[in-house]
Amino acid sequence: MIMNCKIKEESRVWIHYNALMDSATLRAWWWQRQGLDGSWAGASASTVLERAGWARSVGGANPYLALFSRAGTSRSEADAAASKAEIHELPSARGCTYVVPQSDFALALKVSQGQSESGDIVTAKKFLGVTEEELSRLAQAVVEVLDD
Repeated sequence: MIMNCKIKEESRVWIHYNALMDSATLRAWWWQRQGLDGSWAGASASTVLERAGWARSVGGANPYLALFSRAGTSRSEADAAASKAEIHELPSARGCTYVVPQSDFALALKVSQGQSESGDIVTAKKFLGVTEEELSRLAQAVVEVLDD
């Protein structure tokens, strides 16, 4: 575990019990910790995301690249994991979407609360013509379904 990490002169870093480590060694350690050294080859998509962290998606290819670069996961394998709900794209931190492992679904949804709802409503009103009356009817219908 890294302790007391401080940048020093000549691209050297003080790390772990104040032992001097050069930046190339530190980069290699980061490379290995992120699974970019091939040690995670064949790991499941959910395992990769649990170890490396969530993959920010925002409609791009980042999740596929993150999974491929760490475990060699193909697009079809990633899509299969998503169809089995082993991984899923969810709204999360700062109102952004991330692909997260099943073990973190609840956490991702929790940290998304209060981030994007008002923006989505504004967008729906502005571009789709949604009215307050329609939103009220929808909210009431949801409550009725949940009461059943």
